[in-house]
Amino acid sequence: MAQVSVVIPIYNIQRHLRQCLDSIAGQTLTDLEILCVDDGSTDESPEILAEYARKDSRFQIITQPNGGPGTARNTGMARATGKYLIFLDSDDWFEPDFLAQMVARAQETGADVTICRAVEFDTGTGKELPSEWMLKSGYLPGEVFSPEEIREHIFQFTYGWPWDKLYRTDFVKSAGLCYPPLPNSEDLVFVFQSLALAERISVVSRPLVHHRVNRMDSVSNSRHCDPEVPYEALALLRQGLEKRNVYSRYERSFLNWAMEFLVWNVANMGEKTAQRKYFDQLKRVWLPAMEFDAHSRSYYENSFTYQKYRLAKYAPWPVFSGVLRTYKRWKGRAERGNSR
Repeated sequence: MAQVSVVIPIYNIQRHLRQCLDSIAGQTLTDLEILCVDDGSTDESPEILAEYARKDSRFQIITQPNGGPGTARNTGMARATGKYLIFLDSDDWFEPDFLAQMVARAQETGADVTICRAVEFDTGTGKELPSEWMLKSGYLPGEVFSPEEIREHIFQFTYGWPWDKLYRTDFVKSAGLCYPPLPNSEDLVFVFQSLALAERISVVSRPLVHHRVNRMDSVSNSRHCDPEVPYEALALLRQGLEKRNVYSRYERSFLNWAMEFLVWNVANMGEKTAQRKYFDQLKRVWLPAMEFDAHSRSYYENSFTYQKYRLAKYAPWPVFSGVLRTYKRWKGRAERGNSR
């Protein structure tokens, strides 16, 4: 049994794949099984994977027809035998002691989930970006805590991506956690349920992951092709929490987060025709389904988020889109000013 099972879904990522695989192969913690799931790649990714498997027996290559990142992660997870489990993205890269630090922290604290800090890397500019927001220290009750201690902000203190989180494999499998077969947003269903069900969560304060952003062919940049999926993921997450009888415990945190998440996904949709269509869907179906108005204004912590919700609920499309354009122009000018 390996100490850590590393699961990497891979799809048409030849440009960045070697940097990712080199940073995993070069980890100071060497007791790894590296499960690379080729999700139907049509570029040179399969050849690169075969090359690494020839050089290093820890690399196991699994091939499957294209089913999306969630299906690929499930395939790798089913093969995992390590004491700990981590799901990494194939365009990121990692500090040499990333896994050693994470495992040491998990062992020291007995945590089911261990989370590290990360930094964003802008693919377009080649620069690292300020990334303190990716793990919000202000919400943390300490570096080791239970979900109950952070119940008011369990959906706010971190994000629903898995690549900065090390799991105890027995915990994941006993909880019956898996990724839904969605083309995007599938990770939040897995991640947030894992946080809600864990007995103990721990944090490594060092940034150990270099997370690539602004890659035009990434899943996050193709969300306009399936704009209804974020709501589907949100509904699946809520159903999962209800099924496990923990939704009522985390309802306030969930609804505060869901309000922001739904409006953000429509407001940041790049394709304008899809944005107009799914603004109507947001107004008529998604927002009413969440029953935000069952609670008073004071139930929602962020006044700006609440104002955006009210705008999306009551304003017609021309008003919503006009306010959105004005806000984005103002934000762009502010960011340019801050960079000088």
